[in-house]
Amino acid sequence: MGKILLQLSNALHSAYGWILALMTACITFIQPEIWSFYVVGGAILADLIWGILAAVKLKKFILSKALRETIKKIGIYSFALVGAMAIEKITHAEGSFIAVRTIALFAAVCEFWSMSASMLIVKPDMPFLKLFRGQLKGEIQSKVSKNVNVDEILKD
Repeated sequence: MGKILLQLSNALHSAYGWILALMTACITFIQPEIWSFYVVGGAILADLIWGILAAVKLKKFILSKALRETIKKIGIYSFALVGAMAIEKITHAEGSFIAVRTIALFAAVCEFWSMSASMLIVKPDMPFLKLFRGQLKGEIQSKVSKNVNVDEILKD
């Protein structure tokens, strides 16, 4: 037992040891609802990829802005999910984390909406997304710029 405590003490004498201990604690905390985090992370990554493809098609260099927005999204969604999870752990120790799943659902739907605008820019004749063309015009304008005619982009 003394040897284990000595090794643990040695590990916590370095910054890497503390970082590893904090990462392990965070992963252990979110482990019961890890799939909610996977779904939101996957949606953010898919939105980033479609945003880059849309920027390439429009011949715009917005990669650095897209990366900044992606980092902001990761932070905001992570804090919302972790906060809801902490509240639910306080209210009931075992069981379903319905608030975390609900927040993850809304975050993924928001990312799908943003992703849909980029998909329409890349492939304007996509049948499923044609249904949302009118509703997505505002989202597309926010992605390209306010003084661009969205109908010109979507006529391809």
